[in-house]
Amino acid sequence: MKALYSCALACLLTSSAFAASPWDGTWKLDRAKSHLTGESFTYSKTANGMWHVSSGDLTYDFRPDGKPYPVLDADHTITTTMSGDHALTIVNAFKGKTTSTTKETLSADGTTLTDESSGTRADGTSYTSSSTSKRSGSGTGFLGKWVSTKANTTAQELFVISTAADGTVTMTYPGSKDSLVTKLDGTPASPTGPQMVQGVMVAYKKTSPTRLDYTVEFKGKKVAEGYDVLSADGKTYTETSWAPGKMDEKTISVYVKQ
Repeated sequence: MKALYSCALACLLTSSAFAASPWDGTWKLDRAKSHLTGESFTYSKTANGMWHVSSGDLTYDFRPDGKPYPVLDADHTITTTMSGDHALTIVNAFKGKTTSTTKETLSADGTTLTDESSGTRADGTSYTSSSTSKRSGSGTGFLGKWVSTKANTTAQELFVISTAADGTVTMTYPGSKDSLVTKLDGTPASPTGPQMVQGVMVAYKKTSPTRLDYTVEFKGKKVAEGYDVLSADGKTYTETSWAPGKMDEKTISVYVKQ
């Protein structure tokens, strides 16, 4: 299900910014050393029969009827169709143009969800990704709570950090062509990009020479928080993040300077 949060927002919720030159350069996610699973999401039904998705504090509704429904903002939509009781096809689009397609399969015993996705990023590069989630608690069919247990992608997860003399930090993301200009004093800043979700604000605060705490808000509501710690040799940093109220579902991302 995490494929539904691909592209700009997914990059944003797993990124960091820094104020000093040791942080400047190109960084690459080391998936082998990271722990990127353990997050939960829920499928449920509303009173009017809509499917409701909740992942942390991010929610949206849709029907598997082949029609587009907005996700996060009006520019980003999903179109979902159902094949029998065990398969969903989900098409993500930005302003009507397809950005990725996900095939979500429910196991015969109803305990496992498997996603297989393919898509194109803003820079024109193609990628594939896959994920597996296990049922947590009761539920029928796709409905219920799910916890991610496996995730992989062929997308090259790079970003570049540069710090100006006045302490302003600029982050650029080659894959999504997004950027963020901010200072590390806790003041919220708005990222920009060709497919950026509208209403996102990010605030960073330097709490020690080697640590930053940050929060991400969407339309005034906190949707993610975490902190980043630079290694003593300056060659790696570790990001620990979680959704508000879900500190037991922390993800850990290790980045290596290139």
